[in-house]
Amino acid sequence: MINCVRGLSAAACVFGLAIALQLPAAAADKGTNTLLFSDHFENPIAGRWEQLKFGKPTEYSITHEADVCCLKAVADKTCSALMRRVELQPPTRLIARWRWKIDRIPPNSTDLVQRSFDHTARIIIAFDTLIGPPRTVNYVWANQAKIGTAFPHPKSDRAQMIALESGDSKAGQWISEERDVTADWRRLFGDRTMPKIVAIGVITDSEATGTKVTGCYQNIELLSK
Repeated sequence: MINCVRGLSAAACVFGLAIALQLPAAAADKGTNTLLFSDHFENPIAGRWEQLKFGKPTEYSITHEADVCCLKAVADKTCSALMRRVELQPPTRLIARWRWKIDRIPPNSTDLVQRSFDHTARIIIAFDTLIGPPRTVNYVWANQAKIGTAFPHPKSDRAQMIALESGDSKAGQWISEERDVTADWRRLFGDRTMPKIVAIGVITDSEATGTKVTGCYQNIELLSK
């Protein structure tokens, strides 16, 4: 692994669990947009990001891909999320951007059944809630679901998924994504006002299927428009 790091990290959360993570860098202006959060994974994840374990932890590390740093996640019969705290009041329009790549979807995996609910790549945005676990918007590289499909996590409808890619047809390719999180929140949770954004994270897991998969993430950003 090529080391391209320099920095520090914080604590974690995913749907249904409490959050204790680190604040992002100060907001910066990016043209007509305001950059609220970014991580290009040029600094160590230790001290800034922390795993939330649901079993044996997935291996998360900084590595080098296509001349840039990225976060590499290797799940070998494992399940854990990597989360970083933010504290953002919802802007009028919240945009999320990132790049990701998978080697394959977990063999025999599904999107709706708990016993086979594994995904090689998933982006999580968590929102503050006064009662109960946080609601989360999850952007997932689906296994079988049609692109654009929305569906709940099989354990809790407080975690809602949107399939942005699906299957193995683009495996091995870096794919850039951009989402209007405000519009997606309204689609998934109805007319509820979007709460404060309290964490952003990733999860690569293969525990349910007992397989090994690798997901990579680059240039995760949150912006207001």
